[in-house]
Order: sequence, then C-alpha cells, then structure tokens
Amino acid sequence: MVDDLPATVDSGVRDASILIVEDDPGAVEAFEYMLKVKGYSVRVALDAQSGFAELERTPPAAVLLDLRLPTTDGLEFLRRLRATVPNAHIPVAVVTGDLFVEEWVARELERLRAQIHFKPLWEEDVLRIVHDLLTAA
Repeated sequence: MVDDLPATVDSGVRDASILIVEDDPGAVEAFEYMLKVKGYSVRVALDAQSGFAELERTPPAAVLLDLRLPTTDGLEFLRRLRATVPNAHIPVAVVTGDLFVEEWVARELERLRAQIHFKPLWEEDVLRIVHDLLTAA
C-alpha cells in the first residue's frame, strides 16, 4: 500500500530533492505528481544537458534517470555523474521503457551503482524506488 511507505512519514526523507532526467513529458508529469503529492521536492530536466545544469545548481538527494535520452543517453549521463567528485555518491535509479537491456548495459549499470527499473511504473513502484534510493545511501 502506497500510504504505508516510510517515505510518507519520515520528513527527512520525504522532503528530499529528487531530480528527474526524462524526455517523455507524460512520464515526467506522472513521476513529478507522484513524488510531489508525497512531499518530495522535485526538479525536472528533459535532456542530459539540462540534467547536468541541475546537478551544478544544487545536487539532488537522488536521481530518476531515463536510459533513452536525446543527444546524450542516460548511460553516458550516469558515467559523467559518477566521474564528478561532488556528484559521484548520488543514488540513481535508471528507468526505461525498453523491454530488456543488453547484458553489457546491465553490467555497466551495476558497475556504476545504478538500479534499473522497467516502465510502466505505478505510484507504489516510484515511491518505493525513491525511498530505497534515499535510505540506502
């Protein structure tokens, strides 16, 4: 049950800033709504370049990252995030609409310490993912 998640009670976790790097406006709107309703502070970047600008502005507590982005894909975004000392520790969940990912991509995501989740994601999935990111750090 969504309301039973600890993230809805613990204000230290709930008030955390989440950066969504996603180019699908429908997914952005859904994720943003799900998180804001539960009290999270949400920032959105529709591509990797905007995501990097958001990271420089203020590092978030966690990132929801689409794997398929225009120009710079999510994997390259993650590599660059991990290579930047102030951001290397930020927990990341990769979300993708792909039916599967190639083995080398899965290994690279594991090496880069990123969870992978497949769309569609329901509200309880998104809230659990974010809660797990924030409490695992």
